[in-house]
Amino acid sequence: MDFNFICIEGNIGVGKTTLVKKLAEHLGVFAFYEEFEENPWLPLFYENPEETALSLELSFLTDRIKQLNKIKKEHGQKIMLSDYSLDKCLLFTKINLNESDFIKYKKLHEAVSKTIDKPSLVIVIHSDIENLQKNIRERNRSYEQKIENDYLQKLNIAYKDFFKEEKAYTILNIFTPQLDEKAYERIFKEIAAFVKLKPTFKNTFIEL
Repeated sequence: MDFNFICIEGNIGVGKTTLVKKLAEHLGVFAFYEEFEENPWLPLFYENPEETALSLELSFLTDRIKQLNKIKKEHGQKIMLSDYSLDKCLLFTKINLNESDFIKYKKLHEAVSKTIDKPSLVIVIHSDIENLQKNIRERNRSYEQKIENDYLQKLNIAYKDFFKEEKAYTILNIFTPQLDEKAYERIFKEIAAFVKLKPTFKNTFIEL
């Protein structure tokens, strides 16, 4: 199986962008990254999640679809790496939205996701709350500093449950007790070996 579109996934602060940069450089392929810094709803969400969650998630979905369609048009069938997958929208909205809004959102997501290419491989990095909070503090985005452990824990559970199920793409789940440079190197080596091997099984779990 050829992995021509690879996405790195994981909880807030797990180091997705770092891994994409390392892997893209190693493989010599094109990489693109989620554009969220200018989203005006993001800091508002952390201040008042109940009032702003739907607006935030709709804006994320719109921005991601636009970016993915643009990338497809500009880069065609080239091998690509990204630090997010569109399916993460469903994972976050199930936590952030009330049941009624989530049902409506899911229908919209199913419709618009048909317009973009699915990844061939999604690599999900899992780590514990202490490591995530450490990374969040170190990268020092002001709106993230009030993220509570309970919210990160809900997302950790959601990532495990969502990506243990079979999808249309291959999944590599990597569980790591640390998120330092040494851990990133080990994760990177596991990913590089997996991509080179091109296994046919749909879901793999690795503990470092």
